[in-house]
Amino acid sequence: MDRLHQINNIIIAPHFNLSEFACPCCQKVMLHPLLLLKLVALRDVLERPVSITSGYRCSSYNRKVGGVGNSYHCIGLAADIKVKDINLMELLAYAEEIDFTGIGFYEKRHFLHLDVRPTSKSRWQE
Repeated sequence: MDRLHQINNIIIAPHFNLSEFACPCCQKVMLHPLLLLKLVALRDVLERPVSITSGYRCSSYNRKVGGVGNSYHCIGLAADIKVKDINLMELLAYAEEIDFTGIGFYEKRHFLHLDVRPTSKSRWQE
């Protein structure tokens, strides 16, 4: 285990470890506290694990995965999530209830993009 991975291997909230939000290519992390608070609230409402499939992304990794240039992942304001054994529409309703500012619905890949952008609400579907 490399040094950055060891440093990131800490519990930062109930049910979440900092390493879950780390960039896969460089292991660096940037995570806004409001994003974490809302994810914890979502986890509490769902009463089941929330898997972070994409948290912070450095610019090179963001380009590699085809992310937009101004991605909120690159500044620690976004996470893509999956929750096992829950309908994606139901998950979307819970995310709306928690009031994430940005919500992307990716039905074919079965995940939600959630963010806490400081601007007005945004919703989209792929």
